[in-house]
Amino acid sequence: MSQEMFDLLREACELASNEFPRPDEMEILHRALQLLVPELRKRKFAATERPRPASAQESSDPHYIPADVKRVVWLRDGGQCTYKSPAGRRCEARMGLEYHHRLDVKDGGRATVGNVTLYCRPHNQMAADDTCGRGFMEEKRRVLGARSSVSLSP
Repeated sequence: MSQEMFDLLREACELASNEFPRPDEMEILHRALQLLVPELRKRKFAATERPRPASAQESSDPHYIPADVKRVVWLRDGGQCTYKSPAGRRCEARMGLEYHHRLDVKDGGRATVGNVTLYCRPHNQMAADDTCGRGFMEEKRRVLGARSSVSLSP
């Protein structure tokens, strides 16, 4: 545990001492995770107790996936990659998941529950290589990577 994390945990215990007579670290971590996980669910797949109605207006960005579609897809796919190997074995990945258009946007695929599924990053990139060509996608990743890298030199 880093010193910063230890200091935050200690401070949380101190702040919770009025609410709980003798808060221990495990109780504090448990309560912190109870707050963190719903926030992460909200960001990842638009989970909310009171979702807004689906908008009839489509986004001008064809890659945009509406929150109502994300919620349904995440629940339908069980928060797991849906890629199946040629032998029919489903990928077991539950980390690094991305929304994948079965019919690519460039081919007219839309962000609908029927056209969107969950893929882990490696399978999503493999599908993009298959759809757009490996050379094209490698160049696109190189350009995007160059844009996102920040130079620290003056």
